[in-house]
Amino acid sequence: MQGWRKRMEDAHIHSVNIGANKNVDVFGVFDGHGGKEVAQYVRIHFVEALENNENFKKGDYKAALKENFLRMDEMMRTDDGKAELTQLAKKSKEEDDAQEARMGGGQSNQMDMLMKMLKTKNDDDVALMTGCTSCVCLIDHGNKKLYFANAGDSRVVLCKKGIAYPMSMDHKPELPEEKNRIYKADGFITEGRVKGNLNLSRGLGDLEYKNNTKIPAEEQMITANPDIKIEELDNDCDFIIIGCDGIWDCLSNQEACDFVSKRITKTKGNKISPIIEEMMDSIIATDIYNETGVGCDNMTCEVIQFIH
Repeated sequence: MQGWRKRMEDAHIHSVNIGANKNVDVFGVFDGHGGKEVAQYVRIHFVEALENNENFKKGDYKAALKENFLRMDEMMRTDDGKAELTQLAKKSKEEDDAQEARMGGGQSNQMDMLMKMLKTKNDDDVALMTGCTSCVCLIDHGNKKLYFANAGDSRVVLCKKGIAYPMSMDHKPELPEEKNRIYKADGFITEGRVKGNLNLSRGLGDLEYKNNTKIPAEEQMITANPDIKIEELDNDCDFIIIGCDGIWDCLSNQEACDFVSKRITKTKGNKISPIIEEMMDSIIATDIYNETGVGCDNMTCEVIQFIH
């Protein structure tokens, strides 16, 4: 890909048997933008912070998830958070430089060059201009409940008896609810982007969009406040797909579920990762110069199968 390179900025979590009774599983995808630092920070801290949440300990998982999304931003504003993000940024630069050396080329992506310039000015506060989506599924085995929390344009789909059911909304600036919040927070939208920059309206990090001291965190032009859906975990549930937006640019909810359904088996212990790899191979762009970006994005996907 001489002349065009896309940094991997995604992160994910998969923690099973957490909580006092070890009957909760948590999965999530964090699609980074402007850099990988915030996505990596959330990957490191999300589950630990969730387990320490008082509502989580009481079994109020809806409240706990909302508080934990907002908590990530709060943690990034602290001195410790800023210091850790700075270290993650340094590590990221070292990794990127090593990749460039292996590929035998200089920096050729204009956006990468722009972000390096911006980061040079704000090394002490990386999360000002770096962020990530957060799309999380919490499985409560004790009460047979599924909790889906989303901020951003990553997506989670529940497949029941072969039918795809969306469990999240893609948070885009021009949606009426999002647009109203953005303008009330003294923001604006240009060409589908908040302040002409971000093409999503919710996410973690991006703290420069969350500095209106007159309004709470939930009402900022970019907010970490998630939408949350709750579903019953029953014998109709086949599997869950969590993926970043690059996947959904190429596949509809039903197409993704059909792809997995045709290949997944009911045999316990059978690996699902080859199915995900095959799906990625089937949608990746074959000609990056003529695909207008479709199939060129970072792609991260998790599939959680239920064995009944």
